[in-house]
Amino acid sequence: MTGLPARIRDLARLSLRNPRAATRALLAEGVPLSARSAGLLLMAVLSTLMLQASFALAPPGDEPMAGFLASSPVRTAVVQWLILILTAVLTYRVGRAFGGSGSLPDSLLVVVWLQLLMLGVQVLQLVAFVLIPPFAGLIGLVGFGLFLWLSVNFIAELHGFKSLGAVFAGMIATAFAAALLAALLMGLILGPEALSNV
Repeated sequence: MTGLPARIRDLARLSLRNPRAATRALLAEGVPLSARSAGLLLMAVLSTLMLQASFALAPPGDEPMAGFLASSPVRTAVVQWLILILTAVLTYRVGRAFGGSGSLPDSLLVVVWLQLLMLGVQVLQLVAFVLIPPFAGLIGLVGFGLFLWLSVNFIAELHGFKSLGAVFAGMIATAFAAALLAALLMGLILGPEALSNV
């Protein structure tokens, strides 16, 4: 029987080669809902550790939201968890609104898997920041491109969409609306000066 670490490694490789096939393989694993929820919490914690490490290497300065997160790891973890939940819900609801067939539990699993892959990129970026600083920015750009590519393909396969362009457009529109709402909420929490820095 293939061990879990080896299965994760193989699925990660398949995600880079053929993300739609990887999505099918991931959904076929039959991961229990409890494990998916636990995975979401774990990703929030690991993302918090990575973010706090980046703050230690490069202090956030006067940017309100970064300062808000840097001041409390617990607060950062809660925000990360809420962002992941919101991402899963939007992936499900927006996809279904346009005729997709994906379920909320499967959306949750896809979000957890995508976040795990992106954590790998963050680790590489932090290592580069310490050892070869000029390459950290390049890894960040490549990572962002990879995030977009994987997201579009994962969502398309999750909901059974054929057009990657349409999925990309929907993802950008949803992200814009979510960012606008987040900016308004941040203004209410941190005060008007936060909006001036968005």
